Amino acid sequence: MKSLVSIVIPNHNGALFLLEAITSAIEQDYPYTEIIVVDDGSTDNSLELLEIYKGSIEVICAENFGAASARNLGIMAAKGDFIAFLDSDDVWEKNKLSLQLELMEKSQLDLVYCDGKEFGGNGENFVLHKAVYSGDCYQYFKRFPTRAIIELGCSSSIIRRSLLYKSGLFDTGFSGPAEDWDFFRRYCKYAKVGFCDQVLIHYRKHASNVSARSLEEHYLGNRRALLKMFAEDSNLDAAERRHIWMNFHFISAKSFLKTGYVVHFLRSIARMCLPVTM
Repeated sequence: MKSLVSIVIPNHNGALFLLEAITSAIEQDYPYTEIIVVDDGSTDNSLELLEIYKGSIEVICAENFGAASARNLGIMAAKGDFIAFLDSDDVWEKNKLSLQLELMEKSQLDLVYCDGKEFGGNGENFVLHKAVYSGDCYQYFKRFPTRAIIELGCSSSIIRRSLLYKSGLFDTGFSGPAEDWDFFRRYCKYAKVGFCDQVLIHYRKHASNVSARSLEEHYLGNRRALLKMFAEDSNLDAAERRHIWMNFHFISAKSFLKTGYVVHFLRSIARMCLPVTM
């Protein structure tokens, strides 16, 4: 018997692109799926649009507590052995799930992600995102403290649900930047990871999504995620923590300097020498 895949779509005021995302989930050539849309307190016409799919998808209405909370609600409602996340402004290729599941079963993997194309809100231009890391990926979260190890994060990934009992769900204390990094860092501590070397997701970048938030917000989110890793991983010794901390602030300093934020650049340089709790 084929495994059921639960597709979890968090949405907050995403009416402009929501139907396109849901359609790409419905049209998957892997037929054993359930689609759960968690509306995170939308004030636009999202709920009216979701009526189009009444009977075909499950809709959960919640207060606006953020994407992490919405994904957790979807996970808790899911019945599948596997969970695939899809943001409400992204689009899948029709064979995404079937290719990922084939690889997952063939190689006994717990998480499979894929290549993707990032495009503008109106479909213009694109940037290719290549999947790189596989196997024991937890090591790369320590080595590259600001890098998206699981390329394009949630929308590119399918995970084995049973491992969530070890890793935990999304941390609702994060309000955007680094919430994916934190979740996948914890999940990859237990998971065997692989990727499909094909473009299976189209990632939409626009002014409203998390990736467009300020560099300062990304710095604070990443910093919080690192401090959380230090608190949770007792195997990290003092020297390794210091190396990760300095590497993070060096990378942050370069980003601030490149964009002309001189004050933030100087702060990052100074924090390289401060204790990891500062």
